[in-house]
Amino acid sequence: MGDKGTFVSGYSRARGRCSRWIVLGWVMVMLSLVGCGGPPSTVTGQVHLEDGTIQGRQYEDGLHVFSGVPYAAPPVGDLRWQLPQPVMPWSGVRNAVDPGPACMQPRSVSEFYDEGITYQSEDCLTLNVWTRARNTQEKLPVMVWIHGGALNTGSGDLYPGFELTSRGVILVTINYRLGVFGFFAHPELSAEGAGRSGNQGFFDQIQALRWVQDNIERFGGDPSNVTVFGESAGSWSVSVLQASPLAQGLFQKAIGQSGARLHLMPYLDRDVPALPSAHTRGHLAASVMASQEAPSLSDLRALSAETIIERVASSVPVMMDMDGRTVVDGVLLPKQPGEIFAAGEQQDVPVMIGSNANEFATLLDVFVQGRDEDRTETLLAEQFDLMFPGQGTQLSQVFHSSDVDPWDRAPLAAYMADVMFTEPMRTWADSMGKVSSPAYVYWWSNPSRIVGYGELGAFHAAEIPYVFGRFDSFAGLAFEVTDRDRQLSRIALDLWTNFAKNGVPAAGGLPTWPGYTIAEPNMMELRSDPQVVTDVRGDRIRALQAANEARAKAAKLGSR
Repeated sequence: MGDKGTFVSGYSRARGRCSRWIVLGWVMVMLSLVGCGGPPSTVTGQVHLEDGTIQGRQYEDGLHVFSGVPYAAPPVGDLRWQLPQPVMPWSGVRNAVDPGPACMQPRSVSEFYDEGITYQSEDCLTLNVWTRARNTQEKLPVMVWIHGGALNTGSGDLYPGFELTSRGVILVTINYRLGVFGFFAHPELSAEGAGRSGNQGFFDQIQALRWVQDNIERFGGDPSNVTVFGESAGSWSVSVLQASPLAQGLFQKAIGQSGARLHLMPYLDRDVPALPSAHTRGHLAASVMASQEAPSLSDLRALSAETIIERVASSVPVMMDMDGRTVVDGVLLPKQPGEIFAAGEQQDVPVMIGSNANEFATLLDVFVQGRDEDRTETLLAEQFDLMFPGQGTQLSQVFHSSDVDPWDRAPLAAYMADVMFTEPMRTWADSMGKVSSPAYVYWWSNPSRIVGYGELGAFHAAEIPYVFGRFDSFAGLAFEVTDRDRQLSRIALDLWTNFAKNGVPAAGGLPTWPGYTIAEPNMMELRSDPQVVTDVRGDRIRALQAANEARAKAAKLGSR
């Protein structure tokens, strides 16, 4: 969908300024039209930022793309694991034609989702801007995409804006530090960072949003109309940003796709039952990185990034410690994010959130790796006992009495999909009843077919190609695309971009999408023939919510 067009060169025009002495009538007329800021500057392939000038790509259809633009200083040397620092200004014209490297990362634990990213570096705090604005006063809505990958893998440049920008928005995609480079807490780091460590990647995201506030007008964007959106770990990030007081005012709308950090997250330096602190987890990660017990921070900074990645990739406890990648540090997260949302203390902005019907259809193999898949029933009971001690029998009855979608393959997949994705998104929606802004909830049930895999149902991340309108650039997978898929993609593009424009998801020919409330849990089921549905998987969700509340209460009592 959408031709990339032909690359042509672009030149900037000088920005106009108001005359100090306005004496000519035609000048008065012009000022009445454009305001005292002077006539609008044309957006071209070259843009002048406060830090320096960048040269991007310009296409014949009016699209401009600026890639690999730095929004923070390289976090290398003594800045490894520090909070993001300001960009160092540059002279001359900086190349913004080619994307910057991805942040340091191992291969994905899932072959299905492995992007095969090889161009990577610690010097990775860059972003990409896609714009069709003709001048700097168009004030187009801005959509800032945060990629997924369990906060461990991924890159912003993998998500093209050819189709999204054709709907009248500007797209910004960002890189942020990943894995042990972006989510590493350690007592020495906390002492160095005024009592905080462990959320470096989230601070990167906030720094990128500040860059958007300072610079997006130069690309024709409106800094007062920013939507932050993301999928999986990107959606985790959106929920954290909505909860964090440090992100206040940096965005006006939020879209979360399959992921929210509303269950118990580790405290920085306080162990609670079944939840080791971030410092405890950091000691383990440090020993793995250095291949020795209790290394110092200077020892860790002396290691090459490649050595760290190689050693961490061989450690399952560190690689799979997804909960350790969000820390209740007292600053970015003053308290548990679930408590912030339950109290209505999150940013009061409209949200559009949802999940997919068969999230674990492509993840079950990773979860049972090294174990007998025939034991999925036993594994299900083990998971209940591990995550919700004392409640396993009740939850097991709920999930075994429910219909299992054939694409889920087993009750274990249905349970894991709901505990990791469906329930957190519904809890997020429920919590929006504590603020004035609306919540719109979707249920993505459209089955997709992948060459070499066949029909996989509405698997985890299946909606991304529809939302971006590009079926040829997602994780190297070849989608078998039908006319219905193309039509659903057009609908998704309209829903996402119209929400970014005015806070209401709408598309031609679609039923009116009602807001979600606890009393009326309305959802838009997105498939070849979208329709409004109510309380999907309600019994399972409420059972999990009750189990999570009991777990949170036990942890709180245990921390006293």
